[in-house]
Amino acid sequence: MAPGGAGVPASMRKVLVLGASRSGSSAAVALARLGREVVLSDRRRPESLPSIAAALEAGVRFAPEDTLQVEWPMPDLVVKSPGVPGESRPVQLAREHGVPVWSELELAYVLFPNPFDAITGTNGKTTTTALLGHLFVTAGRPARVLGNIGVAVTSVDGELGKDEELVVEVSSFQLEDIHAFRPAVGVFLNLTPDHLDRHGSMDRYLACKANLFANQRPEDVAVLNLADPVVAALGLDLAAREVGPRVAFFSVKPPADRPAASARPDSWVDAGWIFFEGEPALPVCDLRIPGLHNLENCLAAGTAALARGLDREAVAEGLRTFAGVAHRLEMAGMVAGVTYVNDSKATNVEATLTALNAYPENTHLILGGRDKASDYRPVARACARGCRAVYLIGEATPLIEAAFAEVREREGVAGVPEVGAYGDLETAVRAAARNAVPGDVVLLAPACASFDQYANFEERGEHFRTLVAELAGEAL
Repeated sequence: MAPGGAGVPASMRKVLVLGASRSGSSAAVALARLGREVVLSDRRRPESLPSIAAALEAGVRFAPEDTLQVEWPMPDLVVKSPGVPGESRPVQLAREHGVPVWSELELAYVLFPNPFDAITGTNGKTTTTALLGHLFVTAGRPARVLGNIGVAVTSVDGELGKDEELVVEVSSFQLEDIHAFRPAVGVFLNLTPDHLDRHGSMDRYLACKANLFANQRPEDVAVLNLADPVVAALGLDLAAREVGPRVAFFSVKPPADRPAASARPDSWVDAGWIFFEGEPALPVCDLRIPGLHNLENCLAAGTAALARGLDREAVAEGLRTFAGVAHRLEMAGMVAGVTYVNDSKATNVEATLTALNAYPENTHLILGGRDKASDYRPVARACARGCRAVYLIGEATPLIEAAFAEVREREGVAGVPEVGAYGDLETAVRAAARNAVPGDVVLLAPACASFDQYANFEERGEHFRTLVAELAGEAL
């Protein structure tokens, strides 16, 4: 098994990179710097792909995806961007020709000898990744925060210092095609239904996530959530392996609250205090990010930081000073006594339920976007607790309407609010602003992908911020 930084084998002279967004274009540039012959391909036309400019300048050739079946470039290696499904025809052609298929994450691991600390899970990845990076900075250790958080891992090729830690948010898509990738610390936060439109089943989704630990050895650490049954079961399996990582569990419950037969957490919460390695580190009330889910994120990041040699005092200080991340339960403003909260990162049902737990009453919820084969009935049930109104946008509108109607009419759940179809975000925000009264909350937590109307969830969140700023200006 190749160690990190071993380099791309010399036999892989010609490389086909599939997907020309941030990850693919960065991978193509990194490969071109190695002197490889690189073909970059995408189903979109080059004029609609601003990220390919640097690749073209580096000598990369662009080939439209629909030409690959006619003119297969006979690559020695295929690098697949996260957005390219394994069922796509170019990937199938590569496998038929016996060509290795790597994810961009695998390529980065081969290129960089730096230690990788990788965070995955259905929800909380971005916050935990940003927080772990913050803990390194607080401790005076150089680190880069990369990956699914918005910075392609290969984009830092040629920039890294030898002592920099790579803190990487990794999605199930990035973990699909890894072979040697071996993080010094792997963190698995939770698992709930998501991306089933791509993976097809929860078993397949879990298998991709579990790849995070496939190559770890006893000197590596696997950090897992003891409160999530599926994740905990995986951790117990890892702990039972003859050659596997050291397993460190975290839990919001203290060891005394667990059955005697269950695993013992390494980090936990008890009597309002966060404990690391059996010692109290800081009171929960010192944290600046609210909610039970963020308490789990803090435990996960702190456990990972300690595993990488940070001292407990630096970890506690970093937890105290971390203020959160953009588009994740982010306060977008207050207008006329109404609070506007941007949770555009809530791209699945579970994330929306987390947001509703943070704002359970007097809430005007904006839902919708591109469906991901989700069941929206749990959102309807949660809205019955105290949502004043629900505003639907985007392609998933009919599916969400049907789910709310089923919960209200067939299940007979009292208090499920009526939903309205508003088409786009601006129309929904302005309708919510008209209906909300002082003390209410307008919450963007869509439970859907953004790709029907936006390039990504960040663009959707930025638009929400802009709309709130416009409302504030009009209120002056």
